Amino acid sequence: MTIADKGTILLSDLFRKEQVKMTAVLCRHFGIKDLDFVEDMIAETFLRATEVWPHSGIPENPSGWLYTVAKNIARDSFRKNTTELNNFKNHFETNPKETLEVSFEENVIADSHLAMIFAVCENTLSAKGKICLSLQILCGLSVEEIAFALHSNKEAVKKILFRAREQLRESNFEIKNLSTDEIKLRMDSVLLTIYLLFNEGYSSKTKDSVIRIDLIKQAMNLGLSLLETKSAKTPELFALMSLFCFQASRLDSRISSQETVVVFQDQDKSKWDQNLIQKGNEYFLEAFSVPSRSRYHYEAAIAYWHTQNDSLEKWKYILSIYDNFLKIFNSPSVFLNRVFAYSKVFGKQKAIEEIKNYREDKTRDYFSLLGYLYSNLNNELASLHYQKAIQMTKPKKEIALLEQKIKELKLEEI
Repeated sequence: MTIADKGTILLSDLFRKEQVKMTAVLCRHFGIKDLDFVEDMIAETFLRATEVWPHSGIPENPSGWLYTVAKNIARDSFRKNTTELNNFKNHFETNPKETLEVSFEENVIADSHLAMIFAVCENTLSAKGKICLSLQILCGLSVEEIAFALHSNKEAVKKILFRAREQLRESNFEIKNLSTDEIKLRMDSVLLTIYLLFNEGYSSKTKDSVIRIDLIKQAMNLGLSLLETKSAKTPELFALMSLFCFQASRLDSRISSQETVVVFQDQDKSKWDQNLIQKGNEYFLEAFSVPSRSRYHYEAAIAYWHTQNDSLEKWKYILSIYDNFLKIFNSPSVFLNRVFAYSKVFGKQKAIEEIKNYREDKTRDYFSLLGYLYSNLNNELASLHYQKAIQMTKPKKEIALLEQKIKELKLEEI
């Protein structure tokens, strides 16, 4: 592989990881209103890397190189472009030194990232507008990834993003220190953004990598930053962090040494991170110290039981939690997961009757579950359902898992 090829691959990876940090810092510094201007600066930064790295070689500290160039571009833009100076006249006149000195220190990035999410979650934007914009510009998710996260389609998400950006340009959005009441008003949207970011990292439906560690770390770090803010320490946040810890504890067991997906019941439990499970237990107790219950409480409770040894009693508890969860959050994923738990308690045949009540769009998860339920009852029908699931699946590793299930069904017929 040539230096140019290595540089291209590295840049692609860095763009995904670093452009989110750059957006947060630059928008906090210069203002969220002129998002297009900030995005242009970031694009120019990466363009310079594509021009320099193939000839000069990859820098010893690629991220540091990008941050230095981004700071220089920001400084030059304000010195040379009078139009942009006028756009930020007030800030420039009151903080001339600050405007020219952008910092990409780790603590500044973390603070800026969280401040930006709270700013975007300002209540004048629509509920979906807040979430879509946060996931795109502050979490780095593509339109396709956002559509999967929200069980929507790309065209709908594009329209939501367009309207949200227009509202940013027309409004008086600002990034400021928030009062306790303002933080509480925005917490629901902030938590949902972080939750959806973690989910895309934990089980990506649009990339070849089923697990995306960078997104998981990003979500967990944002949650930890929230825990440092007294007014943000809500039962919902503790429940969400508990869920993250329980889920993240199993990461090392979800992909085999052959780079294939390992389903939950086949995972090597000795690989589970006991420190994360213990931390999850601590957050879990904090979350349930008050009577209020959110979707994150139910999911954390289910994740907790998944850390326990397999038994009929365990699945009875999980089914009971899903029964109550479904009453407050009747989503396709909760319905299908409940049917799976139901099959563990009452058997596959009765679960097939339960799934007949499903009235939503027939998704990959729906057909995959049917494949599981019909396995050993009607293997031919099970294979057909797995085939339909494959047609709706993008990650190659998940396709390989479904294909392996079909092979196993055929072997049982021999």
